[in-house]
Amino acid sequence: MDSLKLYTTPSARLLGSKIASYLGLPLGEVYSEKFSDGELFVRFNESVRGQTVFLLSKINMPYEHFFEMLMTVDAARRSSAREVVLIIPYLPHSRQERRDGQRTSISSRMVADIIQLMGADRIITLDLHTNAIEGFYKIPVDPLSSMRLFVDHINALQLENLCLCSPDFGGIKRIKQYKKFVHADLAVIHKERLKANQVAHMEVIGDVHGKNIVIIDDMVDTAGTLCAAANILMEQGALSVRAYCTHGLLSGDAINTIAQSSLVKLCITDTVVEAIDHPKIGIVSCSELLARAIQNLISSQSLSSMG
Repeated sequence: MDSLKLYTTPSARLLGSKIASYLGLPLGEVYSEKFSDGELFVRFNESVRGQTVFLLSKINMPYEHFFEMLMTVDAARRSSAREVVLIIPYLPHSRQERRDGQRTSISSRMVADIIQLMGADRIITLDLHTNAIEGFYKIPVDPLSSMRLFVDHINALQLENLCLCSPDFGGIKRIKQYKKFVHADLAVIHKERLKANQVAHMEVIGDVHGKNIVIIDDMVDTAGTLCAAANILMEQGALSVRAYCTHGLLSGDAINTIAQSSLVKLCITDTVVEAIDHPKIGIVSCSELLARAIQNLISSQSLSSMG
């Protein structure tokens, strides 16, 4: 690993330290500063000439995080790095991968264009909202899966009468993958949406009576839809409802919504939130998964075999 350097932007230093510890590598030094007018400044405090730079960055809101990552990639390129591999655990704007009617933007494509324009050579990420996003990139994109992280956690619960539930028809393929490693029945929730984060109607498809339900999804944002799903599952006779969502955005009033819901527990990874003190929310770290992806990449091993 002599020609490998691992760096993070300020938003990802805690996760980066865990990955570095697993790899047995020191974290490289990147100096960052915000000037009084709000402008950002970044600088590598050591040479990266001829090096493969692995840059871990959390670019969830505010947009300042995204711009800071772009500046760091540009700095690496201008400092003669041989290759820049971006590790972006949660890729924002993934829900805007197509036009929603007329006069709208495909912002997911915009993000892809900007990242590539700055000179990134590869991206490692976790649980893309839709695989179609890979088509926006000319550089390799490696979308890892949190499935094995969550499968081990679910099996450790040793719940009887287990039922895996998808919050929509788009997630059926996901829970079928989980079923290969978890002995459980399957159910799905059909929902009719008014607009983003607002659902008009829900119905459960499948028998959930007397079952311990585990909802599997790629992200939880305001948690309104997730908690409404938990409530309707309990109304249909479920014994308990838990949820496993990779990206815990937890925006708006999400924390209070979860606290007042029928959910027993929500488990998320640390792709966005890294620490939270809440009796109903637990965090399963993705640091080892990302570290193994780095190891596989530098040793020319398949990343798809990690799932």
